[in-house]
Amino acid sequence: MFLPFGEIKDNLLTVSFSSADFSIATVLTAIKERCDMFGEMKVQFLGASTEIPNTPSPVFRPVAIKAFFEHTGGGDSRQVLEKVYTHLWEAVALTFPAEPAWATAKGDFAQFISSQADLIRARIESNKAE
Repeated sequence: MFLPFGEIKDNLLTVSFSSADFSIATVLTAIKERCDMFGEMKVQFLGASTEIPNTPSPVFRPVAIKAFFEHTGGGDSRQVLEKVYTHLWEAVALTFPAEPAWATAKGDFAQFISSQADLIRARIESNKAE
């Protein structure tokens, strides 16, 4: 099976998302939607993370969001993890907010990022003054 946004190595599945399209909250909501099912499949959710850029950027640059899963049961791990991959993307589609709510959330997130940038600029200026 082709996994355009995932990779399976041995008994581990890594699913990749982009912050241009999704938030960590969106990803975690989808995982929460199917966590019971994954447990029954003997698959543990190991965690999710966002990539942290090395340097500040003057404009928004999407970062990678990754979710990690481990098959702890017997049998063919690849087959089980392919099912997890499929069910996770179905959950992303099912739990994704309607357009008005998504637009509001993106606007709120943009304000949050702007506020963080203001704070970083203030810290840099404060350090220069010392």
